[in-house]
Amino acid sequence: MTEEAQQAEQVSGERLPSVTVGLFGPRRLVKTMSEVGQEVAERSVNGIRFLTGGYDDLSEAEERYLRLRDRIDAAVFPGPWAFDLATTGHWLTVPSTHLPLTGAALYAALLRASLTIKDVDLTRVSIDSLSLADVSEAYSEIGLDTTQVYDVPYVGPESVAGFAAFHREKWERQHTTVALTTILSVERELRADGVPVLRIAPTRSSVRDALETAVLLGQGTRMGAHQLAMIAVQVIPSGAESGDYWQQELALSTHQKLLSEARQVGASVTRRSDTLFLVTTTYGALLRLTEQFALAPFLGSLTAQLGVPVAVGAGTGQTARAAEANALMAVEESVAAGGKVAVYLDGSSDRVDLEPGQPTSQAALVDATSTTDQRAFEIVTSIASAMSPAPGRQVVVDVESVAAIMQVTQRTGRRMLKELVEAGLAWPLPPARSTAGGRPRQQFRLLTEKLD
Repeated sequence: MTEEAQQAEQVSGERLPSVTVGLFGPRRLVKTMSEVGQEVAERSVNGIRFLTGGYDDLSEAEERYLRLRDRIDAAVFPGPWAFDLATTGHWLTVPSTHLPLTGAALYAALLRASLTIKDVDLTRVSIDSLSLADVSEAYSEIGLDTTQVYDVPYVGPESVAGFAAFHREKWERQHTTVALTTILSVERELRADGVPVLRIAPTRSSVRDALETAVLLGQGTRMGAHQLAMIAVQVIPSGAESGDYWQQELALSTHQKLLSEARQVGASVTRRSDTLFLVTTTYGALLRLTEQFALAPFLGSLTAQLGVPVAVGAGTGQTARAAEANALMAVEESVAAGGKVAVYLDGSSDRVDLEPGQPTSQAALVDATSTTDQRAFEIVTSIASAMSPAPGRQVVVDVESVAAIMQVTQRTGRRMLKELVEAGLAWPLPPARSTAGGRPRQQFRLLTEKLD
């Protein structure tokens, strides 16, 4: 059983899957998030791990995130600005949340201002990011007047550009005694200009709430990633070929190529008929095979390698039966489209068409092969060169002829042919009846067309 399959089996029980959450933001804030995360992890009965991606400037945020993206199931950002930048920048790859900015954070900032800034008047303050409703509610609860409290809410990434000028203008006109901001760069700019400023930081309670939300998102990611997925692959014969042997050879070739590709994600392949195959995997593996549902799995490479059209349908479901049913319906729709696109169905009304990726060139395939496959190419090239077949004529050999050509023992010749079969460069032929009686010789057809 593959590791993914074992994890999927654990998910089906009562215990939730372990998760890893990435914590991103200014280093000082991330330190607080990490401390609270340790408390959350200690209280949880499930495995929870927090990885930190602190930075000194927001320009570093994407690079810090990309370092950890393959190791996390969810992410927490310091506020709505960083979260929106990640979303609009299209580098957010996991479910994410951000620390909330509410009246509770404003209370703490006002208290720090009263304790650290001389002659501060809390009724003459400029505030950014928080909504007017949050500011009014917070001031109302502590009994302070808001007549000279100025607020500019966060309404999107573009609004941040005006925060520093907003605070500076109010200070220079002597309308305010302190600026309260949620943005580190704004705090630094105002401090450099001599404007009294404090940063509104989320409370530990709100940090804890955000981290617990992220854990739930991560558990949902892990459970979704281990949802069963199936891929149905249907070979579409052109009708020009006929004969049982041709059908069997095509089926064997298809099966072997699927096994090779499915092995990369720990999937299994089942042959349903000479033209239909089922690949069993998980939703997480399906995401990797399709590059986040951007490309069709197997379609381009199989069509190019087999020389016949192939239809591909993918389906997911909470049970094997549901996933298989969706995959079979999807492959029928792919067949109806002539194999031009793969189709994904998840049981909802939505259908996703996936375009085939660029087929891998033969040269690239050779470069990517293992040492064993390179040896197999060398063997079949040597045999084919020695036999000098006529153009278009099949090259058929047996153990004795291979041993003679390669100047090895018959035992070694048999082992070489086995290597060629495993590498997809030779196919065993049905034994021919011997007129002299006795056990017929096993012959093999060399697939020399793969050398072109």
